[in-house]
Amino acid sequence: MYDSVAGRFISSRSSVIRYYLQSHENMDSTEAIEEEERGTLSLKDKPSESDQFHQTASNGHDEVAIIYGIEDRPPWPTVILGGLQHFSASFSGCLIMPLVIAIPLCFDRDRDLTNQLIGTSFFMCGVTTFLQTFIGTRLPIIQGSSSAFVIPAYVLFSLSGPCPPPVTANSTAEASQVLRDVAFDRMQELQGSLCLATVVQFLLGFTGVVGLLLQFVRPLTIATTLFLIGIPLIPITSDACGTHWGIASLTIFLITLFSQFLDKYPIPLPNGKKIKIFTFFPILLAIAVSWTFCIILTAAGAFPDDPTAYGYKARTDVYSDVIRDTPWLRVPYPGQFGRPRVNVAGFLGMISGVFASIVESVGDYHGCALISGVPPPTVAAINRGIAMEGIGCALGGLWGAATGYTSYSNNVSIISISKIASRSAAYFAAGFYIVCGMLTKVNALWASMPEAIYGAVLACTIGMIASIGFANLSFVKVDTSRNLFILGFGLFIGLGVPDYLAKNPGAIQTGSGVIDQIFTVVLGSNMFIGGITVCILDNLVRGTDEEKGVNWRQQMANQCKEDGEGEHSCYDLPFGMDWIRRTLWTQYFPFSPTFKGFTPLIRRRYRSASSGF
Repeated sequence: MYDSVAGRFISSRSSVIRYYLQSHENMDSTEAIEEEERGTLSLKDKPSESDQFHQTASNGHDEVAIIYGIEDRPPWPTVILGGLQHFSASFSGCLIMPLVIAIPLCFDRDRDLTNQLIGTSFFMCGVTTFLQTFIGTRLPIIQGSSSAFVIPAYVLFSLSGPCPPPVTANSTAEASQVLRDVAFDRMQELQGSLCLATVVQFLLGFTGVVGLLLQFVRPLTIATTLFLIGIPLIPITSDACGTHWGIASLTIFLITLFSQFLDKYPIPLPNGKKIKIFTFFPILLAIAVSWTFCIILTAAGAFPDDPTAYGYKARTDVYSDVIRDTPWLRVPYPGQFGRPRVNVAGFLGMISGVFASIVESVGDYHGCALISGVPPPTVAAINRGIAMEGIGCALGGLWGAATGYTSYSNNVSIISISKIASRSAAYFAAGFYIVCGMLTKVNALWASMPEAIYGAVLACTIGMIASIGFANLSFVKVDTSRNLFILGFGLFIGLGVPDYLAKNPGAIQTGSGVIDQIFTVVLGSNMFIGGITVCILDNLVRGTDEEKGVNWRQQMANQCKEDGEGEHSCYDLPFGMDWIRRTLWTQYFPFSPTFKGFTPLIRRRYRSASSGF
């Protein structure tokens, strides 16, 4: 749900067609387009630019029309509803990740700190989304909290010992201050490590190194990395669900029912129209129903009053005092948890999250372009996108958001459902996140969600991350001894080495405490150690192009429109384009819209040098 790469945008393609045909019961997509061309199809909010209506995402003989293209400005009601759709689709990820990262930070033991963390995360989701849409790729893509940065944090703080006791109504001021000192100390380490690591991400995009590095990243590496992102979150999920398996099972059942069985059945409205509410909001609906059920059971006295008893954390009145005492408004600001400081081991751990996030985002860029009916992103657009993600993550570190940010693929599918690819909708979604991040009492309400409910949400989504990773294997011939060996050995290293280090804390003894910590964090990061192992073997072990998937990006591009390789102004910067086109030297900057890649420049210089002899 939260992250993706190539395989996910291929599945998004089929979902476009499915949702379109479901929403036009008496008309297929070809008939709709033909009627529009004859001028007989009535669209209340039809864009003024008629050519934008004919932008399509092609798949065989089916076409799905995008009503509002990237450059269009729909009517305000349409823009607001489109922004709410994006906000709703990404809301779960932006809420769950702060709750998960709060555990190793000890923030989960003080609900006021948890509220502050959620508000900061929401606020920075809005800021990073605006940066990405306005300056980055310029695609209407939402940025949200990335799970790739969670595991390094867990590994880093597993070396710091247990957290102090949680703050309760009976806690003394001294005990509360001790907890805050520990929590702030951990947050400051995480902030500094995240900021420095994401500065590296910015430089990789700004200098164009991303485009060069991705030549060595192939489907086997992507599959392994994404698989190992999701799997280590399983113990966290089972612990959260274990606070009350009954509530967790109910939530899992509802999510499955709404998303897999009722998604084809629209709900009729009083005005005669229908809305696919189960398609749009399956997770939010499941949370609402389960939470309401917990409220009823709490009022009926079904849950125990003893904080040490099983099922106590399913109560909804545990944090009622916190919600009542929380102020309505709090604006996040840099350094609110103290001055960030760099931990070398944490920095290297966050670097692994940076590389995993880059791999995920590049696939999402292509998927968003495909669904929006525009050519695949240019090299310059990808470079700018990764650079803006780096800036957004660094700002998140300064503000104390605790996790980095990446592109969300589920918002790509929202474009396919709503047929609204306008940037204006993404801008409004960013605004919703910024406003929500400042409404502290709303954040306190979300922080009081029973753990079993958000554990169930994780249970339904983390497995999808691993499955999406393996979807990339469709681009290679996987059933060969070469690929089976590389994939199997990489998964063993990615799972076995961190597990061994977790069970044997003192296994690494180099004589230096700092070096021991560095090796422990780096080797304890599943996705990094597994992904780098597969990447090295995939580039060193001989094999055919089909086995390596050398042309997998070309296969992705071939599934776009036939004219997808051409230029498109949607990737131009919103300012200064006339000057950039007139100035020839701007083509040498990897982030410039006129940049064509390093290969043409190298060839041009080689020809110039050859002509001199």
